[in-house]
Amino acid sequence: MIADVAQDHLSTLAQRAVLQLLGDDDLAAISTWADEVRRERRETYGWHFVDIPWNASGFDEQRDCYHPNGKFPSTVSDHRNCIVDRIEIFKSVLADHHASRSDRIEALKFLVHFVADLHQPLHAIAEAKGGNDVHVVQFGSAECGSRPCDLHGTWDIGLIEHAHRSERDYADLLEQLIARQKLDLRAGGTPHQWANESFRIAHQVWMSDGSSIDENYYRRNIHFVDEQLALAGLRLAKLLNEALEK
Repeated sequence: MIADVAQDHLSTLAQRAVLQLLGDDDLAAISTWADEVRRERRETYGWHFVDIPWNASGFDEQRDCYHPNGKFPSTVSDHRNCIVDRIEIFKSVLADHHASRSDRIEALKFLVHFVADLHQPLHAIAEAKGGNDVHVVQFGSAECGSRPCDLHGTWDIGLIEHAHRSERDYADLLEQLIARQKLDLRAGGTPHQWANESFRIAHQVWMSDGSSIDENYYRRNIHFVDEQLALAGLRLAKLLNEALEK
C-alpha cells in the first residue's frame, strides 16, 4: 500500500525512470523483495530496523548502527548496519548514473521496502527485539498462522488485516487522509527524523507481554497505522523524485 501511494505521487521524470529500471513492474511489485532475499543475503538482516534503546532520547548513529554479531560476520566491519543509514546509502546509489543498472535496480528495491519498514514504529525500538518477544493475544487468538502472536507482527500485519480492506481500497483511504490532513506538508524530513517519529510512536502503542490486542486497542491506534502508511508513501515518492530527477 505504501508503494501504491508512492507510485501515485511520483513526478513524470521519476515515473519514466522507474519504468526504464523495472519494465513491466511497478513499485508495489518489488516492495517485498528485500524480505524475500534475507536468507540468501545475510548481510542485509540488520538493514531492516534500527535498535534505539527504550530510554534514549532518540536515534544516535554511532550507538545504533553498529552491532557486531557472530552469526552475521559482515556486522563486525559494518558501522552503517541500520535502516537509517541504508536508506541514505541506497538513495545515493539510485541517483548515481555512473552506477550499474543492476545496482540501481537493487537500490530501488531496497529503498521501497526500507522506507516502509522505518515507518512501522516497532522497527525503530530495541526493546524486546522490536516487540518480537512480546507475546500477545491478537483479536482473541494466541496463534497467528503457525506462530504465537507477537506485538511486532500485530503492527506488521494484524492491525491492517483487521481493517478488512482490499489493497486498493486502503490506498484510496490513505489518499483521502492525505488530502484531509494535508499530509503532503509533512512529506519531507530525513531518515533520522523518521526514525525518531517511529520511536516516539512505539512508546505510545507499547503493550506488555501477555496483553490482549482487542477492538479497543485497534480503535485507539489505527490512526497511527493509517498516518504512518500515508506519510511513508509520500516520503518514499519525494525521495525517489529527488534521486531520479537528477
